[in-house]
Amino acid sequence: MKKIIVNLILFVIFSLILSLIILSTIGIETNKFNKFISKKISQSKNINLELSTIKFKLDPKQLSLFLETEKPNINYRELQIPVQNIKAYVDFISLIKVNPEIKKITIVLEELDIKELNRLSKIVKPSNFKSLLNNKVKSGKLISEIEFFLNKEGLLKNFIAKGKVKDLNIELLKNTLLTKTKFSFFADNSDILIKNIFGNIDNVKILDGDLKINLDNELKLNSNFKTYLNLDQKFFTKHKKYLGENKNFEKVKNLKGEFNNSFFINFDNTYKIKDYNYNISGNLEKSKLELIEAIKNNFIID
Repeated sequence: MKKIIVNLILFVIFSLILSLIILSTIGIETNKFNKFISKKISQSKNINLELSTIKFKLDPKQLSLFLETEKPNINYRELQIPVQNIKAYVDFISLIKVNPEIKKITIVLEELDIKELNRLSKIVKPSNFKSLLNNKVKSGKLISEIEFFLNKEGLLKNFIAKGKVKDLNIELLKNTLLTKTKFSFFADNSDILIKNIFGNIDNVKILDGDLKINLDNELKLNSNFKTYLNLDQKFFTKHKKYLGENKNFEKVKNLKGEFNNSFFINFDNTYKIKDYNYNISGNLEKSKLELIEAIKNNFIID
């Protein structure tokens, strides 16, 4: 009798471990929740979701059960969204109810290139951001993941979007490109944080930058970044129409150095600039200037 009990306990433990391994890796296929998940996601207007195979799995890091489906068909305003997978985290106790409670939905998007970004731009607001995507962004790739947090009623409580942008090229001004740009981002319903910004504008290198966008009430931008300059007269001649009436820039032969930059811009509700400030400090390694007029001042010469 004792041996039977021991074997029974070992069998239960082995079955439990095996079940955990299966749930943590390949999962258990089910179609019980297809309609339920489709209905939850389609509660948002203009979204149509079609699911094929759903697997019931375990997230060992979060010790949470979730439902996962690969490459579902999501259509938003007649636009196909390229999705890699969807995970719906459910409350374990609620599984015995008629309507299980979903706590979080995670959507991992396929890598998007510039053509796909342009197609998605028709659902972007405001219009000036849409214009930026369509007319100024020349190339780039986006890797992103979005988490939707739901309340007990199944309504959207908050969201988090995160990911990376790489190989981004933007036309800032005519014949002036921001190239080889990369950064990571994190966003929720009140803030957007962009970190590790690197890029090039002609002979200006942008290093280790960050940008915070606050969306509460009015739009506010704050940024800090480093720049390494190695400019010659060709640079100033090329951009002289953006340098104003000051002709002294025409006589700059060389300018080389590393600088710390910071700025903020505050917009009103119509996206007009209310206030701004720009600060720069750093080390000038090398420069060569040709003065328009001679300086006749012993104090300056000394």
